[in-house]
Amino acid sequence: MRTRTRRILLLILILTTLVAVAAGALIRRGMVLRDAAAHETADQLADSSEDLNDGIVPSVSDLSGVLATEHVYSHRGSAGINEHSFAAYDAAIEAGSRYIEQDLVLSSDGVLFVSHDLNAAAMTGVRAAYANMSAETIDGLSTYAGGKILRLSEIFDRYGRTINYVIELKSPDDSLIRAFTDIVDHYGYEDIITVQSKWTEVLADLDTYYPDMPKLYVCKNQTDFRNALDLPYVDTISVRYDLMTESNCEAAHSSGKLFSAWTLDTEALIISAIRMGVDTYFTNDTPLALALETQYGPEFRYHQSSEVSTSGGIVSTIFFASDYQAVDGLPSPAQNLTGILRSVTKSGKSPDNVVICGDYTNDRQLHDYQLRPDDSISEIRDIVRSECPGVSQDDMLFVQGNHDKMTDSISSSGLHEYTDYLVYILNTQDDFPWKQGRDPGSRSKVEQAASAMQECFAKLISAGEKRPVFIAGHVPLHFTARTSSRHSTGDNMYSPLIFNTVNEAAKSLDIVYMYGHNHSKGWDCYLGGSSCFKAPGQTILIPSPGDSTSSTDTFTCETLQFTYMNAGYLGYYMNCGPSEYDKGIADQYAAADGTLTGTVCEILPDSIVITRYAGDGPHPLCWQGEPDPYQNNIDSGLIGSDYYSSRIESPQTIKRKSAE
Repeated sequence: MRTRTRRILLLILILTTLVAVAAGALIRRGMVLRDAAAHETADQLADSSEDLNDGIVPSVSDLSGVLATEHVYSHRGSAGINEHSFAAYDAAIEAGSRYIEQDLVLSSDGVLFVSHDLNAAAMTGVRAAYANMSAETIDGLSTYAGGKILRLSEIFDRYGRTINYVIELKSPDDSLIRAFTDIVDHYGYEDIITVQSKWTEVLADLDTYYPDMPKLYVCKNQTDFRNALDLPYVDTISVRYDLMTESNCEAAHSSGKLFSAWTLDTEALIISAIRMGVDTYFTNDTPLALALETQYGPEFRYHQSSEVSTSGGIVSTIFFASDYQAVDGLPSPAQNLTGILRSVTKSGKSPDNVVICGDYTNDRQLHDYQLRPDDSISEIRDIVRSECPGVSQDDMLFVQGNHDKMTDSISSSGLHEYTDYLVYILNTQDDFPWKQGRDPGSRSKVEQAASAMQECFAKLISAGEKRPVFIAGHVPLHFTARTSSRHSTGDNMYSPLIFNTVNEAAKSLDIVYMYGHNHSKGWDCYLGGSSCFKAPGQTILIPSPGDSTSSTDTFTCETLQFTYMNAGYLGYYMNCGPSEYDKGIADQYAAADGTLTGTVCEILPDSIVITRYAGDGPHPLCWQGEPDPYQNNIDSGLIGSDYYSSRIESPQTIKRKSAE
């Protein structure tokens, strides 16, 4: 029987004796607990013996801070500190880490040093391969932080058995492997080392020396991942974060492997790993990872009872975007959507659903519900099918925009129900017209939309609804220059009718309002341009129509009870009108943010995590507000600088009312 198995049995015995809660869950999927951490866990549990004698059994939540360390590998030490230095290792250990990573290279005379790169340039500026330098020469190098390149023996001497070592062999050379086995045998640390490599032959070789030492394969692509599932000497398969998917996690576990990922540094990625059941992961932010493991581990890893609701532990992920429109000479919305979705999946997100908030084509001569959206919606479906195969085509929702005819491709108005969330569709022609000041009878249409929404929300509140409600509309609610006499459309002039309904319901319901329509033109420069976000408790400017029937130049500053943001724009991006673009002077109108993005909302039992994505990765949810250059500063004198938004980074976590 392997040492790993003996340790697991020992841990089960300790936990079942002291804590009558699901010991099997604590070693979920064959989790390997090394001696150092196991002894620490046992010591901490032993400290609870007096409580046990009093009849008080510590809960799994009490243990989660201890067990969190089993999942977190500190990548090269600590972020922000010179990597692979004593300062970096000490900081990670002080934060609570018990698994520290080292990368091994070999000097020309056979001494093991720790460096991620085979060349000294990255750490010291000296462009020379370690393999071509003697140990004495390497010892004489100075790192950028003023330290030295550490020998592995120096690290072992400093920390001994107080931590576990996660050691990567950076080449498949026999000389490196032999040097590694020699130092392991010398110190007798076989039982507290996990060895890793991106070469399977290295792991196969080491398996003949150390059959009980856990072996982690650093997987480069999906093909290598599939091949590793059948390798008997691989205990853990570690993938880059873009391959951290539920299907890969399940495949690894079904093959009797542990599943690992690298490198997870954001709150959203780490929470995704925890809820997915990723066994271990490398991170540059040990304090964040341990805090999230302690917070969410009891929910997703260490259930105290098999009676815990399955639905309560499920996280749903929804992708939102809007305005799938093209401008000649600029990248197509198909290119933009594809790039953004790839950015989303690369970050480890796996959307369950996609919601697009209106306007699927663009014709400068046609507006007001004259354009058929069907071809564009079909194209969107094809892109989602290719990039996010986990999204059911039947679940996708498409809101009507002000350019769009109402066809069968558009989703029906009203409530759409899913297991973990609700989506309320607010279409523009039948429910909430956009040129409200200009269209006869538009106020009564908005009143009808507000009344229907109020009736729906009242039923949800009466029934004690706990699921979050996403309102997907095309038209915003806030005051802009488009609402005013300076543009003369009276755009969303009667939005207070909708706003008041939503804001009141949000005292009881978790509501997120997603809109489109304003693109990255100057309309929302004070709110951040193409990236606008307001959290509950923040203020927003809402039009005050008074007795006017065409437009309004006044507004009130209201406090939000719900989350309010644009869904993200997929096309038609410019801070000026078509004529300025045609004249080649569009650059003169750049203001605030003009980036094309989409939004990912992850639903957790106690929160909603919101991340905005551009094609190159996560993007700020809200950009810094700036003066609006459009049409000679059309908003000048309307919106004072006191109302300009501050920059807000992704992701942001909105606490759910059910957790309060």
